[in-house]
Amino acid sequence: MTAALVAFLRAQFDEDDAVARAADAELSTVFTRIATFDPEMAADERHIMRHRPARAHYEVVAKRLMLDEALASRHHVSADQYETCPRATMADGLDARQQAALNALNDEHRQEDGREPACWDSCGRDARVRRTLELLALPYVDHPDYMQALSADQA
Repeated sequence: MTAALVAFLRAQFDEDDAVARAADAELSTVFTRIATFDPEMAADERHIMRHRPARAHYEVVAKRLMLDEALASRHHVSADQYETCPRATMADGLDARQQAALNALNDEHRQEDGREPACWDSCGRDARVRRTLELLALPYVDHPDYMQALSADQA
């Protein structure tokens, strides 16, 4: 469901981090000069100081952690297969017996409805992950691959 968007985000984070790391080496002397040059800096100088490469790097680290946290979230699992989210797997905490029972129940629902079982609103894991990924992708709205990454995951 989210593979294209995750790949897009990881690529953007890698690029942001590489740019920040390269700029850090080049600009360290410039920042020192700006910081000591004038206590009443112009707005663009304050902006540069606030968004220095080291901060950009730490923002990338934080975004990667948010992405990993979202992807690690789990579907609702209950002792009763009828109360367990249909999208749950052993990675969510099901044992082999529970997984087999849930698979049988999902197969039954596929035959009745003709549709793939979806994450329930009461579980909401898929919607939460999707929303987190969309929010993390928002700063890249002007990137040429942004819409493709979003729409690939909608299909």
